[in-house]
Amino acid sequence: MHKHTFVALVFATALAGCASSRSDSGLGHTKVKIIEPEVTFTQTSVVAQVARDMTGNIPVRYQVRVANKSGEPITLTRIDVQSLGEGAYSLRPQSHPFKTVIGPDQFEVVDFWVPAFISEETGPTVYGANGPVTLRSIAHFDSPVGQFDHVTIQQVHDHPAEENKPH
Repeated sequence: MHKHTFVALVFATALAGCASSRSDSGLGHTKVKIIEPEVTFTQTSVVAQVARDMTGNIPVRYQVRVANKSGEPITLTRIDVQSLGEGAYSLRPQSHPFKTVIGPDQFEVVDFWVPAFISEETGPTVYGANGPVTLRSIAHFDSPVGQFDHVTIQQVHDHPAEENKPH
């Protein structure tokens, strides 16, 4: 009796795993041949000048522009983001869910807030809390031809004209 229960449990777990990896397209993580989108971050929040030398927790708001360069509609399903190296503040790894459809040769803008931290050990940069930070993001997408991810490493801060260009 226990052997049949074990086999049924293993089978149910395998089915649940397959179901959870299914995408809206029904193709899951099939190898996708699609022109990758362009993903650009902009920091839209600004810490007041009087508080620029503070340490501790601060909220930071980002806008993310996703340009679909392919002939297929794509759906932004999630963005994972974290900071890399030293910067004005640090971000722990975090995820933000979306369900934003971007038509072929179109773009959409999504925004979200993140909790950031300015360390007392490293202290604020010359720009203070508004200084540059290098972000690593993974944008997760679904499409009619399957799911795919797009990795971006970009320096952002509240002076987009100066250094807000994707690498």
